[in-house]
Amino acid sequence: MEKQKTKPSTKTTGRTKSITLFLTCLFLGWLGLDKLYKGGKTAWKLALTKFLLMFVGVGEIWNIYDIICAAMGKYKLNPLKK
Repeated sequence: MEKQKTKPSTKTTGRTKSITLFLTCLFLGWLGLDKLYKGGKTAWKLALTKFLLMFVGVGEIWNIYDIICAAMGKYKLNPLKK
């Protein structure tokens, strides 16, 4: 019997996606790029809002919140919607 060669899976797992999201929040979230990474119809609006709020100090708090949520696996594109 000949052994079959298995191809490595190219699909990203949920764990890989959550690690990528966490790293995006940590390093690029200050610019709102975590919202663009997550996607959705209103992602660009939220990204622009988060970027502009960085200049008045609220954006830092929002980004810290996003980092904590991404680390816990409870990240939402818009945290104000249920």
